[in-house]
Amino acid sequence: MPSVFGDPGYAPLPDGRRLHHVSQGVSQGVSQGQGRPVVVLESGLGASRVEWGLVMPLVAEHTRVVAYDRAGLGRSTPDRHRRDLERMVEDLGHLLDHLGEERYVLAGHSLGGPILRSYAAADPGRVAGLVLVDQAVEDLDFYYWRSVRALSLAVQTVTIGLAGLGVRIVPKEVRRVLALFPREMRQEALAEMTRASELRATRAEYAALPEGFARLRASGVTLPPVPVTVISGALAPSKVERRFRPELVAAHRRLAEAQPMGRHVLAERSGHMVPQDEPGLVAAEILRLLG
Repeated sequence: MPSVFGDPGYAPLPDGRRLHHVSQGVSQGVSQGQGRPVVVLESGLGASRVEWGLVMPLVAEHTRVVAYDRAGLGRSTPDRHRRDLERMVEDLGHLLDHLGEERYVLAGHSLGGPILRSYAAADPGRVAGLVLVDQAVEDLDFYYWRSVRALSLAVQTVTIGLAGLGVRIVPKEVRRVLALFPREMRQEALAEMTRASELRATRAEYAALPEGFARLRASGVTLPPVPVTVISGALAPSKVERRFRPELVAAHRRLAEAQPMGRHVLAERSGHMVPQDEPGLVAAEILRLLG
């Protein structure tokens, strides 16, 4: 099935599942690519390739760029396994094996940050650079609050039930972000993200989040000596964000300063949704690493 987000393909996994991905731009070593690493994009919690619709064309002018749907999201096969951090990292490794490049520049938003950092620590030789876009930080206590988790899981369960009855619920922030996309992208995104199966996959990722973050925090992650850019959203439009945004930005800054080639960038016109609010900034930081 064609996709307005790029040329579609599927990466087969050892257990029979398939990961759907889309690509834009030239292949490595061909035409404009000039041997540059392929860029692979990792989305935030419950998000598919859709998240990168505004960033991909900007990067594709210079090299091949790939975005994919994690298990159960978009057009990828659902996973019966617990969707913890380690499982997501394992799937990413299989995708990169399928793409067949020696090294990659990896960019991840939100939950995509811990996924990419975990992968880079496990297989450093394949990572040419990292761009972490307003990434989730396992050190923040907010991710472990039981009351917040219980409420969020209950809301997600109700939303899944309504979706099964044909009732589409699109949160206000999602509607705002989708309004930034061209009409064709918006239509393809809405057709997928309001399905009960997509919502179940999102809930599965969220349910396993605290335990994966706890293991990540306990073990620590040593990143390879490659360029690492950490982008932080500067705005805090909601009450919850106003409470935690300064702590999150401080954690981002510490991570960047701890890397020998680290760089911290503030997205002055963005809150959490930097890839949609400032796609040019995200693309510029990715291209800076390619250079």
